[in-house]
Amino acid sequence: MTEFEDQGVSLTALAVAAGRAVETSRPDALVKDPFAAALVEAAHSHVDFPTAWPSDPGALSPLQQPLLLASIYIGVRTRFIDDFLQSGPATGQTVVLGAGLDTRSHRLAWPEGSKVFEIDHANVLDFKAGVLARLSPPPACELITLAADLAEPWRALLLAVGFDAGQPTTWVLEGLLPYLDSAAQKAVLAEVMELSGPGSRAVIERAVPLPKTEDFEAKLRDFSLQTGLPMSELLARADPPDPEKLLTGAGWRCEGHAVQDLCVTYGRTLSLSPADPAHRAKPEQPPHDHSRGGFVTAWRP
Repeated sequence: MTEFEDQGVSLTALAVAAGRAVETSRPDALVKDPFAAALVEAAHSHVDFPTAWPSDPGALSPLQQPLLLASIYIGVRTRFIDDFLQSGPATGQTVVLGAGLDTRSHRLAWPEGSKVFEIDHANVLDFKAGVLARLSPPPACELITLAADLAEPWRALLLAVGFDAGQPTTWVLEGLLPYLDSAAQKAVLAEVMELSGPGSRAVIERAVPLPKTEDFEAKLRDFSLQTGLPMSELLARADPPDPEKLLTGAGWRCEGHAVQDLCVTYGRTLSLSPADPAHRAKPEQPPHDHSRGGFVTAWRP
């Protein structure tokens, strides 16, 4: 276990689960995840993650404020991907790459016969399975977990557990690409395209290059020290590939979605201050949000 793990689970995975817990607690919640807070609690993290929206966000500690702020983005991201997954036409198999502590297999409605493949490191998948087994009956889908490092070859492992590359597939790349270097990102996207039968679709969170300035590096270090999250180590700095360009070149139909447009759609402002036009024009963001490049949704004819 490293300094960036609790119970063998990365702090970034716990931070995302905490963000969903915070969103779930809001009276105007975009997402209802009844398992998120329990996953955070079960990890007994040394980081004091907020799991509920406070009555006075400004009164939180300097540690919790950036985590609470990040929860706003996580709420928007989660809702957008939920909506995509529940829009038609559905596919018989869904692959979640870098699943982390995602609970969609348990909390979303799945058509009869659906298969959901979750790929991540074994410690993350085992921890999540143990917690969910105590909280929930088996999911409506057939859940198949696969322990694999997505920075290494994983195609054969996926095929070995029953994935059918000839069938339509829905791919979820949420919070994954920013943590891979450029070559690994290209490899993952290439596999997605090659393993997708006609009628497949994908929702992809972009990665964009981080500015290589002393000021930004200082902010990133400060954010890491404040939260304990290894942002300086994990966020990819190399020039990332453009998923939209790659998939369009392979004949997919793609649409881009800017974060600010989604915030408008879902009625959120990336700020802990009261929402007003000034704050909407200049949203406050934690340092790692500079890596957020929006999303791409794509369909293979």
